[in-house]
Amino acid sequence: MEILIIGGALVALMVYVSTRIKKSAASAFERETIETGEFSIIKPEDFISPTGDNSEFVFTAHSKDFGTGEAEEFRQAQTNLRVYTDAGFDEVCQNAAQSAGKIISNETTESGNEKICFLNGEKTENEIETEVFYKIVESGKQNKIYELKISVLSEFRGDYSAAVNEMLQSFTIK
Repeated sequence: MEILIIGGALVALMVYVSTRIKKSAASAFERETIETGEFSIIKPEDFISPTGDNSEFVFTAHSKDFGTGEAEEFRQAQTNLRVYTDAGFDEVCQNAAQSAGKIISNETTESGNEKICFLNGEKTENEIETEVFYKIVESGKQNKIYELKISVLSEFRGDYSAAVNEMLQSFTIK
C-alpha cells in the first residue's frame, strides 16, 4: 500500500513538472519585444531566439520549422543582427548587396542622424533558393552600423511575409 501511495505521488509530480516544461517551451515561441540598451526589435510568433555568448551576432532568431527536400537541414526563416564599429556604411551596404545575389530592391534613406538601407535579394546556393532582406542602419549617435539580415527559404516566403515585415519595421536604434 505504501508503494502505491509513493508511486501515485511520484506520477503526480512528473505530470506537474512535464506541464511546466511544456508551458515554458511554448512561451519561447511567442511574440516578444527584445529591448537592449542599443536597439529594439519584435521577435514574431513561431520564432525562437536562442541564447548563447559564443556568437558573432548581437541578436539571432529562427523559425521552429525546417525546410523540405534539399533544404531539410535549413530553417525556413532565420534572422541575424550584426554590429560594425570599424566599417563604413557604404562598405557594409555593398557587401550586403554582393551577398544578396540578384537584387530585387535597394533603397537608402536618411532620417535625422541615421542612414538606412533596405535591400532585398534572391540567391541560390547548393540548389537552395532563398530570399534575403537587409535593414542596415548607420547610427551617428552611437558611431556604429547595424546590419539586420533576414533569410527565408523561397518556398516559404508567403508564410513569413508578415513576420519579415514586422521585424524590418520594428527594428530601431536607440
